[in-house]
Amino acid sequence: MQAFTDSTALIAKPSQLKYRFEEDGYVFLRGIVAPEKIAELRTQVVSCLSKAGWLDRQTDPLDAIPAIVPYVEGDEGYLETYNEVQKLQTFHELAHEPAIHSVMTALLGGKVFPHPLAVARLMFPDNDEWSTPPHQDYPNNQGTESLYACWIPLGDCPQQMGSLSILRGSHRFGVLPLDYALGAGHRQAVLPPEFDALEWVGGDFHSGDILIFHSLTVHRALHNQSGRMRLSVDYRYQAEGDRLTEPCLFPHFNRISWEEVYRDWSDKSLAYYWRDKSFEVVPWNPDMHNISPHKEMDAIKEGLRYDRKRERRRQDS
Repeated sequence: MQAFTDSTALIAKPSQLKYRFEEDGYVFLRGIVAPEKIAELRTQVVSCLSKAGWLDRQTDPLDAIPAIVPYVEGDEGYLETYNEVQKLQTFHELAHEPAIHSVMTALLGGKVFPHPLAVARLMFPDNDEWSTPPHQDYPNNQGTESLYACWIPLGDCPQQMGSLSILRGSHRFGVLPLDYALGAGHRQAVLPPEFDALEWVGGDFHSGDILIFHSLTVHRALHNQSGRMRLSVDYRYQAEGDRLTEPCLFPHFNRISWEEVYRDWSDKSLAYYWRDKSFEVVPWNPDMHNISPHKEMDAIKEGLRYDRKRERRRQDS
């Protein structure tokens, strides 16, 4: 795997930054967010996980060493804890960080609209079956294809911890067909033979580094073999006035209301900020996310095998 191209020096040259993004389908930028802001959010996320009993009682917020067999998205125990992360004011505020907003303005070329939907990933180590598989964001979000994601690890994130990897140039090939996968979203892109000529790129992240990529760019997470949880967040941005689908206006997984999210915020100036924005709501197309019936049966079998393996781990722990 090749190293990310570091585009930090192009921040002062917006047209060149935009050109590189359009060529590669991503830009990797160092030191964009102040590390103290990352540390504050990480500490609060770790507190949520600690209260749920996920972490070793002696763990430092920088370590986040798990004390239990992995929870994964879809587990009731996971979702209950995830709801508490969704309520964090700092989690939603980071999407509006001026330095990120400035980069997005250069890439989108106009007024920037951050989606209210914000995503956190709470990834246990030694759980390779659940590593996020190669996929595109567009089938999940839909709306405009000119939708850009910003992925931010909450602290240093070497490749060994499961950092993100990008298939450079893959955004030029349109929307790809889908197959089932165990990882986040339960879908993976089916890569055509011409993708064999493309290069996977990746690298180590330091606290404050960000990765921005196009909704059609194929990306994946590497396996987390660090013994620590990989904690990350990602936000999505589009030009104001563009199309979006209704799920992008609700909290991730839509299990709690915005009223619940905002209830304990000390500063509610960002509450319902999108109501003052211009955008066109279009229907979300479930057919774009469907897989064939025989693949659904394979998915059920794969899920059952994974659940049996987790149960054996619980009994052995």
